[in-house]
Amino acid sequence: MRNTLMALCLAATTALSPIAASAEKLTFGTGNVIIHPINQRIFMPWAEEVNAQAGDTFEVAVRHGPMLVNAQNYVDRITDDIVQIAWGMLAFKPGLFPRSMIAGVPFISGSAEANAMAFCALHEAGALDEELGDFVPLFFVPFPQSSAHLNGGPLTTLSDLGGKKIMVGSPTASTIVSHFGGTPLSIVVPEQYQALSRSTADGNFMTFTAFPAFNLDEVTTDHLKVPLGGAMGMVFMTRDRYDGLSDEARAVIDANRGCDVSREMGKRVDQWEADGKAYVAAQDNHTLNDIDPAEFEALRDELGPVINANFAERVPGGAELLEMWAAEMEIARAATGE
Repeated sequence: MRNTLMALCLAATTALSPIAASAEKLTFGTGNVIIHPINQRIFMPWAEEVNAQAGDTFEVAVRHGPMLVNAQNYVDRITDDIVQIAWGMLAFKPGLFPRSMIAGVPFISGSAEANAMAFCALHEAGALDEELGDFVPLFFVPFPQSSAHLNGGPLTTLSDLGGKKIMVGSPTASTIVSHFGGTPLSIVVPEQYQALSRSTADGNFMTFTAFPAFNLDEVTTDHLKVPLGGAMGMVFMTRDRYDGLSDEARAVIDANRGCDVSREMGKRVDQWEADGKAYVAAQDNHTLNDIDPAEFEALRDELGPVINANFAERVPGGAELLEMWAAEMEIARAATGE
């Protein structure tokens, strides 16, 4: 009996010890199906590195699947502390992150690595504080400029979009489709396969990163490489939750966040995009074309001012932000040798 009581006391003491009391668990909701490439290429390696450095201090517990977090509720989930770290595409919440839509401006060539550098520079300069001030971005995940894709082509020029129903993810992309006589549709990526297979849509604007994960190569045939607008995603915490971390936990998180980490994620996305494009090119009955340089110059000269004016009108301080973005992208491209 005495031994039993002593064991219970020791167990209670251990449970209340400083090590146990200071242990923290941060649930990271990705919102993705477990086999999604972004989990394997970016999220899981990052979490494993953090956990290796954290030791017994805390744990990042990665949870996949849209039941916990999804593209529509990721901001609510993190502000309600359902999860402590979340992933989300800022373009899915344009009303909350209007200035962050700068990453989706088309016709600005540059790798995902350069996009990450430029966007993080804007963030560090305070240009995005109005909408990101309540959050602590751990790192940004940039997606390269989208290309155009059709099911049943041909697609050698953007004029081939005329009369077609094209799925897009931003107002600027809608402007481009409408300009060429197409009909823009707003359909989220997980539902695009079905839309294409049923001819609800004829094509989409999309990066090649999405093709292997969503089997879009099965429902497309023709592809036109042209910078039609990128997108920015973010892995982040609320500022209150970040400030509430122990000093030890915060030190580990700080060592694994910031612009250098975002730049590394951009490199990984560039490789992912290259792999996706090669995957599509290797499939039977697919045609890949690059837009004619003369057509692209004419397109940029004609539509660029319209799109920029629309952005400046929608976004407070948008004109100044466009200038900052162009300058930071030029710096980033020079730094990456593009």
